[in-house]
Amino acid sequence: MSSATSSSPPTLQSSAALLRAALGRPERELLAPGGPWNLSQTLQHCAQTVRYSVIGYPRLKPALFRATAGALAKRLFLRRGAMKHPLGAEIDGAAPLVADRPVAEAVADFEDAVALFAAHAADHAPHPAYGRCTHEEFERLHALHLAEHLPGLTRG
Repeated sequence: MSSATSSSPPTLQSSAALLRAALGRPERELLAPGGPWNLSQTLQHCAQTVRYSVIGYPRLKPALFRATAGALAKRLFLRRGAMKHPLGAEIDGAAPLVADRPVAEAVADFEDAVALFAAHAADHAPHPAYGRCTHEEFERLHALHLAEHLPGLTRG
């Protein structure tokens, strides 16, 4: 694994504070260019994946995928310190993202998911693509995921 650098994404726990501080900025300054979702939908999606890492994802990819391509992607993302995935890929089986949900509610939901994750001491549910992850791996992966969806969070 690579060591943290000044270009590393913020920790998962510090992301909630960054979100609160960024709420007055235009959405387009925060969101990844070309992403299909508004800020609320993006935060709903990120909250879902953080929460599901504790309570279990609705559907998993086949075990062979998780053990091969998924495990390789996980190692690559962690080594690179950056993630690259389709920004409009919803979590298979998750509740639909609500376009008109107030951003403040989506931020609060994200904060709740992060608190749930931070307090979780048992094994985590397997990720749909990556399979089993340690708490530390999930924390880094969630931070990388948020950074990919909201690259403007650490700018400005």
